Amino acid sequence: MEVTRIFDLLAYYKNQFKPKDDAVAGKVDGEWVKYSIDQYIEIANNISYALMKLGVRKGDKIASISNSRPEWNFLDMGILQAGAVHVPIYPTISKADYKYILAQSEVKYLFVSGPDLYRKIENFLPENTNILDVYSFNKIDGVKHLDQLLELGRSNADPGALATIKDAVDPHDIATLIYTSGTTGIPKGVLLSHDNII
Repeated sequence: MEVTRIFDLLAYYKNQFKPKDDAVAGKVDGEWVKYSIDQYIEIANNISYALMKLGVRKGDKIASISNSRPEWNFLDMGILQAGAVHVPIYPTISKADYKYILAQSEVKYLFVSGPDLYRKIENFLPENTNILDVYSFNKIDGVKHLDQLLELGRSNADPGALATIKDAVDPHDIATLIYTSGTTGIPKGVLLSHDNII
């Protein structure tokens, strides 16, 4: 099978490496938790279904502020399969840079890994009218959890509609908007297509 879009890697991986019970892994409370390629695909699909239900359309921007962890990967694939653009934001930048990037990129949904990162942005979130909702990977009081998004996806699974959306994603479509560190001024957004990354 030919890999022309980033999410094509999931089917390629499943076909090339069987059986694969550790496609990704992450530590939870000091213990390694492994995810098989089938679990990876299922979680990514449920994220896509949920985003579709929320009205996310091709080209919409969805941001994440997180350290390296399996959920980041699931989210990335789920966003891309839905035709949207992932805006991954460094977890170590200043509050001013967070505020600038979230406003300038016009993201519709935001994912944060946990309470420490959420505290950096919560004060100015009400000013940003583009962000429709915030989800977290770890539990945060008053913030929707990734599990709620996954349940929304499971309840609204539509494999046919998702296949149609995926088929419409061109390798030259924008996959991600990555911001520079801003060491010489304000951060600059760099657009990368599926083809650029593949």
